[in-house]
Amino acid sequence: MTSNNNLKPIPILGILTMKRYDLLIRLIKKIDYPIDNVVIIFQEGFKDFNFNNLLNDYIKKITLITVNFNIGVSRGWNYIIENFESDYWLISGDDNYFLEGSLKNISNFMENNKSQNYVFCGFGMTNNTNKIYDSAGFSSFILTKNILNKIGLFDENIYPAYFEDNDLWERIVVSKESVITIPSAIIYSGDEKNTSSCTLHSVDSNYRNKMNECYRRNEIYFKNKLLNYNINNLKDKTKHENYYNNQNILVGHSDSPIFSQRIIIMSDLKKFNWQFYINSYKDLTDNNINTQEKALYHWIEFGINEKRISFP
Repeated sequence: MTSNNNLKPIPILGILTMKRYDLLIRLIKKIDYPIDNVVIIFQEGFKDFNFNNLLNDYIKKITLITVNFNIGVSRGWNYIIENFESDYWLISGDDNYFLEGSLKNISNFMENNKSQNYVFCGFGMTNNTNKIYDSAGFSSFILTKNILNKIGLFDENIYPAYFEDNDLWERIVVSKESVITIPSAIIYSGDEKNTSSCTLHSVDSNYRNKMNECYRRNEIYFKNKLLNYNINNLKDKTKHENYYNNQNILVGHSDSPIFSQRIIIMSDLKKFNWQFYINSYKDLTDNNINTQEKALYHWIEFGINEKRISFP
């Protein structure tokens, strides 16, 4: 890694993840440009995740957020935007990664004052066909504060996924704001088998059937909404029956989500000394936390928020 002291970091990279930790790790490992804060929402928690895979010298800190069930794409993206202040948010699916040099090109483009006026910035996309597409759409994208002040956030009535991007795009069209694809910014999307949602391909058939029912209901909701777009209702946040009914279909309840947050400073993660950690706290050894893996997991899960010392 070369010195990056003179480079303007990307402020936020937001990621939602649930099943494909292997692809999330691939995304993290491929980061080749400074990022101030990588915000990852683990839907359904992060059981069995190896946190050493988060190490990357280009990342200043990682904010890990766990939520107790699948809150859906709109709620997840909105949570990142609403809780982490920035002039713009770079959002990526966990099944993508940025090709070499793309993050630097994104940062350079966004540092141009005019760029802050663009409301939606897309990138080129490739996959296992090696074909370059003009735009990755909402697989990975940038939204600026400018547009969100005008058209509002993603519609959380669209749950858990599909049509939230169509809806926001139609609102951008109605607002007549600017859209651009950033030159020389390319993402790879998918895995060796799939180029669409890798998470959807990773769930069982029963879960997929429930998703399909939600998809059908979201399509009806979106098409009805499409008939009534106008400049005065772009920020409408009225709750539709989908907000609760689709969640009931997918996860069996309409409860509000419970979020838990931990901030990992990369320099602290690199210095983490598991033997020092377990020797410093008798309750850890009393509860059979006696390996590096168990110690690191405990520090992430509990020790950070309990302000436990993790290195000499």
